[in-house]
Amino acid sequence: SVSPCHCGKNLPLTCQITAAMFLCCRRHLTFSPPTAVPSPSGHRPLKPRTPRAPILASKNPPPRPWPLPRRQWRWRCSNTDAVQPPPLVEASVSGGGEKKSFWAAVSLIIGTAVGPGMLALPSATIRSGPVPSTVAILLSWAYVVSSIVLVAELSFAAMESGGVNEVSFTGLASSTLGATFGGGVAVVYAALSFSLMVACVAGIGSLVSQLFPAVNPVLANALFPCFAGVLIAFFPFKAVDGVNRVLCGLMLVSITSLVVTGVSVGRSSMLNSLGHACWSPGAILPAIPVTVLTLGFHVITPFICKIVGDSVYDARRAILIGGAVPLVMVLSWNAVILGLAGATGSARFDDPIKLLLSVNPAALAPVRGFAFAALATSLIGYAVSFPKQLEDTLQLIVKSFSMKQGSVELSNAGGDHGRNEEVVLTLAVLIIPIFIVSFFSTAFAKALDFAGVYANCFLFGILPPAMAWIHRSRKKRSPGSCEDILPGGNAALLVLFIIAVILAFRH
Repeated sequence: SVSPCHCGKNLPLTCQITAAMFLCCRRHLTFSPPTAVPSPSGHRPLKPRTPRAPILASKNPPPRPWPLPRRQWRWRCSNTDAVQPPPLVEASVSGGGEKKSFWAAVSLIIGTAVGPGMLALPSATIRSGPVPSTVAILLSWAYVVSSIVLVAELSFAAMESGGVNEVSFTGLASSTLGATFGGGVAVVYAALSFSLMVACVAGIGSLVSQLFPAVNPVLANALFPCFAGVLIAFFPFKAVDGVNRVLCGLMLVSITSLVVTGVSVGRSSMLNSLGHACWSPGAILPAIPVTVLTLGFHVITPFICKIVGDSVYDARRAILIGGAVPLVMVLSWNAVILGLAGATGSARFDDPIKLLLSVNPAALAPVRGFAFAALATSLIGYAVSFPKQLEDTLQLIVKSFSMKQGSVELSNAGGDHGRNEEVVLTLAVLIIPIFIVSFFSTAFAKALDFAGVYANCFLFGILPPAMAWIHRSRKKRSPGSCEDILPGGNAALLVLFIIAVILAFRH
């Protein structure tokens, strides 16, 4: 069949379709408006179409009247046919493989904050009684959390200004206090972190030796640190987080069973023990330094800021939630042991664990389970955060000896370190404590007793408010600075500084 075309000739229908497709393609390729042609068949002529403006190469796509799909469109980056896909959002933090996870940060806080020393806390609160010691523990917790929030504020400010994903306490001290004083702080901080790791290795080795007396002491000290080193160095952070959560669960189950055991024995005397209260400073103050050391987790705070999320407010929320769980554990354990002491007539005791075992020997298994879980989670927390601290400290020492400037930019130095260096540092910080515990345990214990208390008071008590005051003083000069996440302003910093000085003299 044939029909008339616009040129006045009769053509087959297939030729008309081919000609129409050619004209349509030519019109879209050349962006030339079509001309209206008369229709010989009497149909309504086509209106001329307005040509589309070509999409030029630009970083921002033109606005669209319909919502964008879930998958981003790809925009041409030039007038050629080359197409560039949109940048992918990295799901993990550079330099490691640690994905952003709020609850992983919370579990890491719980595991690191709770140490086996919590079980001995009631021996320092027995003189004051349940109510005064509860007030002292709550005030100590508020002081510890406030100090840790300051460290988180400084960490996020350093990451934002330096454009890095992780900082260390060395970088914070060097950027706020200067290269000279910051270098000394870095060495002391690294020594303290290493001392805590050695203490955890010694405690775990002692528990393994008690459970398996036939095992060689060196092997007993090396079992869990080697397992943790391989896990952290060669497996993704999701696996580390899974093991840490299992250990936190074991710790919570163990402390719950201990509290239930104590309540079942001294239920009637717990209410009677509330009548004993001594509000004298001599009875209350000895418990505050022990509580501060028990509930603190300053060491891992920069690493927490790396994995918790994209805002300092996420870090503050994780610190409050993760820090509240150890607080509940300490308060319940303290109340149960003090009530149990009143029930058994032990007005003074040196070891709460022996007191609990004297009334129920079956509590030995939960005690060992809690101690192992507390030490293991603390070791994991120190092991994932200490390599960055050690790397920045070594780089600061090398730069100081080579007489090079730029200590303020120290936080950028270790941001893009290679995977091999990270593996070597992780294994080194876990293998060296094994040899120290196995062959030099006595000398190291004396150094730890002396340095641990003073280093904690200085690094985690005096330095955070001082560095925060310096940072906020500089921040006031910059117009685009964010607000402070710890309320109270300079008055709160002054209160924290005074409390830290008092605790240092009290120690």
